[in-house]
Amino acid sequence: MNQQKEGPEGLPPALSLAWEAREGRTALKVSGWTPTELDEMKGLNAGELGRRLALVTTEALDTAGGLTGPRDVTAIAGRFDIAGDSIYFVPRFPCSAGMGYSLLAYRSSPAGTDDLLQVWPVTMPPAAAAPRAFVEAIYPDVGLVPVNLLKIYVQFSEPMSEGRAQRSIRVSRADTDEPLEGVFVPMDPELWDPHRRRLTLLLDPARIKHGLVPNMEAGYPLIEGIPFRLSIDDSFRDARGAPLRCGAERVYEVGPETSARIDLNLWTLKAPTAGSQDSLVVEFDRPLDYALLKRCLRVNGPQGAEIAGNARPGPGEGCWLFRPERPWAEGPHQVVVERFLEDLAGNSPVRIFDRDLYQPEGEPSLSNNPALDFYCARP
Repeated sequence: MNQQKEGPEGLPPALSLAWEAREGRTALKVSGWTPTELDEMKGLNAGELGRRLALVTTEALDTAGGLTGPRDVTAIAGRFDIAGDSIYFVPRFPCSAGMGYSLLAYRSSPAGTDDLLQVWPVTMPPAAAAPRAFVEAIYPDVGLVPVNLLKIYVQFSEPMSEGRAQRSIRVSRADTDEPLEGVFVPMDPELWDPHRRRLTLLLDPARIKHGLVPNMEAGYPLIEGIPFRLSIDDSFRDARGAPLRCGAERVYEVGPETSARIDLNLWTLKAPTAGSQDSLVVEFDRPLDYALLKRCLRVNGPQGAEIAGNARPGPGEGCWLFRPERPWAEGPHQVVVERFLEDLAGNSPVRIFDRDLYQPEGEPSLSNNPALDFYCARP
């Protein structure tokens, strides 16, 4: 799609914006610069060029009030390159098919501020690819969550595009279907894992922590005793720009708050037999954070070295299973737990997320990573 706009004084009379393949992804090509303007751009380093030009979603620009405060709008991650008589914007992550974007051009003023000169809107062409992505899972994988739940994860089958979460995800009361507003913190950029398959939805911490104004005025994002439904619409786009094969939803019951440190003394450990490759099973007293559980536990052998193997969270994130690559050695072992492992409410082994500042038992612990000892014996 090409689009031309008349430019103000100091910019070329017309620019042409088009999407074009570059470096294995779809980049925005901006041409129509005058020789003088292009020479000036070539004299800028990458940082200066990034302040002169920016690409944002048109939706974010409109939400910010149009031209009243565009520097408050987070720019799309990527870089501007100059090639021939054109300037290319190469995004770090794929832009979304069918989404509107706006190219912003700035000029430094004598006062040292950046004055917005012009905005050029452009729309990414709709995807022609057939839908193939779907929601694999929604975590926590439990039926009951605490009212001070901190995070929800949505796991997709394919790498996904950015900028769709706010419009494609809905939270409502499961009993009346009434929308619940302000549950999640608006994230720009969104919180994706490195493979862009797992999206983290963060419930508003300011409404969870007692004593903060949002908590006192609006209370918890969730309502104890009232079930809620998380819905993902099929308009969510994958990295190719194709919609989901189908939407997905999950209903959670909401129980009392959880406000206690993770206590390893309440865990149950089922030690395997030396010489076998049976799985070690660690059962928890409460469900733990799915994403952190995948990387916050490790097993050390009799010599203190970490043992290689396959680890995974168990059903409902209520346990952890570890199967070694080689048979278990006879002798003492340890399950080492990283200090930043959390439960569903953000509590860790060393601190309470929403702690009472006036109670000494809420003080953060400064100990090393806690550990559980176990012994592998011969049958």
